[in-house]
Amino acid sequence: MGLYTKKRSSFSFKNFLFFIFLMLFVYVIYYYYSLNSNENNDSFQSDDILFDQSAKFIRVDELKGFIEKFISENPELILETVRNYQLKQSDIEKSESENQNKELINQLKLFQNDMFLGYNNSNKTIYEFVDYNCGYCQKFHDVLIELFNKDLDVRVEILQLPILGKSSIDLSKMVIAASLSGDFEKVHNYLYSSKKRNDIAEIFADLFLMDMDIKLLKENMNSPEVISILNSHKELSDMFKFNGTPALIIGSQIIPGYIELSKLLEILLEEFPDNA
Repeated sequence: MGLYTKKRSSFSFKNFLFFIFLMLFVYVIYYYYSLNSNENNDSFQSDDILFDQSAKFIRVDELKGFIEKFISENPELILETVRNYQLKQSDIEKSESENQNKELINQLKLFQNDMFLGYNNSNKTIYEFVDYNCGYCQKFHDVLIELFNKDLDVRVEILQLPILGKSSIDLSKMVIAASLSGDFEKVHNYLYSSKKRNDIAEIFADLFLMDMDIKLLKENMNSPEVISILNSHKELSDMFKFNGTPALIIGSQIIPGYIELSKLLEILLEEFPDNA
């Protein structure tokens, strides 16, 4: 399952509580100042701030007691202020997250990727980060097959996120290498089929029987071009902070995990209403 973190606000909750305390302090001072000013208005002279000696003022050692009394007598005011602050911060964080996601998705759309399933010129694109040793990726591959049977006008771009060990990395290199010779879909579908072997040598043997040039495939697997493509896919996954597979991006939605066909169809209709 993937994660996407939100940008934290620089104005912390601790600072907010300090602000509330400060406002209470000012309020109490103002309240008692106003009270005493009204009672002793005649004592104010010219431009000098002079008060009658009989006026009652707050001593510093009394301030804490006044504030505690005010809070205890007005708890709903404090709670309402805190609730409003939390709602406002939540809205700010949501807006920041949505803007950040939009920028990241726009960058992803500019990425040149020849590894895809479905209809190349489709206006409906699903981006899927995969690991060929991931059971949920294989399960979602079956969902995609059902989707293609229902709607051919979908393009699914495959990006590599090999997180389950060296075997996953080798399989990702194999698929990328196969894409260089135009055999991406053949190898991708094989690795998610019930015919897939666990041993890499047996996988090569099966691909050989599928009329693939195994010598060229092995040479390309460790070529600078394949390594560069794999690294570029990692940069994209890091950009979205994905740490699990499958990880999906559909329209404006980032989905860190497996979804059923019904949910997939719902999201496609929501994100691409004009292309339903």
